[in-house]
Amino acid sequence: SEPVETDEERISDVADFLAEVATKPAVTITPDQLPEPTSFATPPLTTSATPATLILPTKNAAGLLSGLQASDRDGAPILLETSSTPTLLPTETAVPATLSANQVVGIDEPVVTHRGTGFSQMVTADPTLSFVKIGFHIGPEGEMTGLREWMETLDAAGIPFFLKSVGMAGPLLDAQNLRAASGVPHVLVYRRSGDEFELPNYNDDPLTAAQEHWELHRDAFPPELDPAVVWLETVNEVDKDRSSWLGAFALATAQLAVRDGFRWAAFGWSAGEPEIRHWADPDMVQFLQYAALHPEQVAIALHEYSFDKSDLFRDYPHLVGRFQQLYWVCDQLGIERPTVLITEFGWEYRRVADPNEAVPELIDAAALYAGFPQVKGAAIWYLGGGFGDIDTQAVRLLPLVTEFASQTYFSHPPIKGIDAQIFR
Repeated sequence: SEPVETDEERISDVADFLAEVATKPAVTITPDQLPEPTSFATPPLTTSATPATLILPTKNAAGLLSGLQASDRDGAPILLETSSTPTLLPTETAVPATLSANQVVGIDEPVVTHRGTGFSQMVTADPTLSFVKIGFHIGPEGEMTGLREWMETLDAAGIPFFLKSVGMAGPLLDAQNLRAASGVPHVLVYRRSGDEFELPNYNDDPLTAAQEHWELHRDAFPPELDPAVVWLETVNEVDKDRSSWLGAFALATAQLAVRDGFRWAAFGWSAGEPEIRHWADPDMVQFLQYAALHPEQVAIALHEYSFDKSDLFRDYPHLVGRFQQLYWVCDQLGIERPTVLITEFGWEYRRVADPNEAVPELIDAAALYAGFPQVKGAAIWYLGGGFGDIDTQAVRLLPLVTEFASQTYFSHPPIKGIDAQIFR
């Protein structure tokens, strides 16, 4: 078994991080540091907030953390403090017996689920309404019976769908053609996988690595796909402990993608990663600022799994729902919330919940994501080969997701903060 980190060790780790943040200037990447920036134009990166610091909340007499807004996956409490004092959530509050899964993330009223048909124009025109954003992740040699019907049904109803594909351009091309004909803004993501395509060279400086890795993926992008429509995800499950390097790498890559007319999604963080302190690294903050300035061309790709076939919301919001920690950091720093693509989503790598149990949880997850317009979708893992028989498990969800996505929409009040008690 792995050693358990003590409170003293966690405090020491955070203290070390504080010292590093206090003394290290952020990397500034200018256009002349990028190759051939012939059409490059970048607005200045600014924030109204003071530089972030990290503080540890204290424990009350019962041993509970007081003043805790969010915490690391391993339990280390982390609180960002800026010039504006954040509103804190008491952790000792008991869970109400009537708590509903649709009472999403610290809002005054629950997200309301509506059923019906013919609602696409109404939802499109009203920013307080949202479609179902649950889609699918596909790959080679997978069982995908019903995928075309799912796409065509939602497209005909004027409802956007979310589709992520690894190494397969054909279904994305079909979706791209549907989008072009109907005008429905389906969200499409492509990634090339394997060997050198997976991760950048961490041994290079981040600017060199960004240029080399970007050109590798850009040149391998399927020519039949439109880079102004299909998001390109170039890295997968990066090393969270390199947050400073990754921030500089991501900023440089994002600038290259914008220059070349692509939509680019960064990181592909593993479920349960990164920690809040990694989002607060000065180099990472610069990237978040840039992503906020380019929401149609730069996104952050996240993976959200519960690692439990019987409970999609296990350990919420540290696994499914973890995207809220990113947004909380952005809120504290005065940065607009960037576009998020949840490019892998579900229960386990090789198992999917049985349909009868899965659908109610998926509707609850759809209600969660509905409250955040910057979250464009979540792709159920996995209609592809190489991970046991998960494709034959996941394909059973296709007709069910088709049915509830075509007949369900949500209304939501403004989102305020993270409520760690939801789904418990």
